[in-house]
Amino acid sequence: MAGWTRNPVDEDGNFDFGDSGARPGQFLGTRALYMDKAGAAVWLRDEIPFSSYRVEAEAAIPESVGFVGIAFAAKDEDNYELIYLAPVEIQYDPVMNGSMTWQIYNGPRYQKPLPDTTGSWTKLIVDVHPEVALVYLGDDPSPQLIVSNLQHKGEGRQGAIGLWNFLPAYVGRISVTEIEPTAIKARGTNLRELVKEGFVTEWLVSEPYPENTAPEQASGWRTVAVEENGTLNLNRQYTARPGLAVTAEAVVNVAEEGEFPIDFGFSDHLKLWINGEPVYEGSWRWQPPASDGRITADLVTLPIRWHAGENRIRAELTCAETFGWGLCAAIRTNRSRPAEAQALR
Repeated sequence: MAGWTRNPVDEDGNFDFGDSGARPGQFLGTRALYMDKAGAAVWLRDEIPFSSYRVEAEAAIPESVGFVGIAFAAKDEDNYELIYLAPVEIQYDPVMNGSMTWQIYNGPRYQKPLPDTTGSWTKLIVDVHPEVALVYLGDDPSPQLIVSNLQHKGEGRQGAIGLWNFLPAYVGRISVTEIEPTAIKARGTNLRELVKEGFVTEWLVSEPYPENTAPEQASGWRTVAVEENGTLNLNRQYTARPGLAVTAEAVVNVAEEGEFPIDFGFSDHLKLWINGEPVYEGSWRWQPPASDGRITADLVTLPIRWHAGENRIRAELTCAETFGWGLCAAIRTNRSRPAEAQALR
């Protein structure tokens, strides 16, 4: 099948370095592209003319902290698919409105733990298909990670690829080869299954406003369905800028009055009201080693006294960093069901 191999430091003009700061370097005796900015990408000037293709890159993380990966199916410089190698894991991390979203896309669907890969060369391979991607390491014929629901599918230019880093990393030889379409079926978002698990699956979300502004003045409301893992993904809707907040509202119908828990997770700062009463305020963000900001429904559990019939949930979510920004919530009783989101004004 058709394809090519090249080194990104070759002076053939195939890669657009832009303002990435990428430059020629050498690691363990191998000529390579050295990248040390945070979240920078070096894009191939010409798109790959294949709908299914394999990208194989020699990648190295020279220090204890660093990330290096392959960007593909780019819509633009702020929205693209991304799979990268971290010191002890592989991560799927679709970039949305300029933000990395690993705090939203976490767990075995999106991550694979690895032995420490720092200080050596690793062959990172990504098989790209229109809706699915498979990730391999070295000469192992079995995929380390299968991403069966690419989040930008159909939005971007399938053949737009690049090299990506966060903190110091090297990329040596890279090759691209056309491959046969995969037989793996893409997995969609199953809202019905999420409802059965108690998740709130639909929210009414305001436009962003400056933090410490009265949330009653929020405007520009839109109805937003959650992601496949039950998370309200604000990065998909807005550009995450520290100091911005949104209000999200939902209604839950409960068959009988009673006390049972609500489980929720969020990033970065949350104020939560149920039926007009404040029940929680806290922060959860990237502050290692104390917290990593990953959004999971089991971060906080609160016992709540619920009314029979409609119950109203209001959340104010403030952005403190340019990573994942969102909320997931589940009411752990089979007597409740999420209803259509509506404004509480």
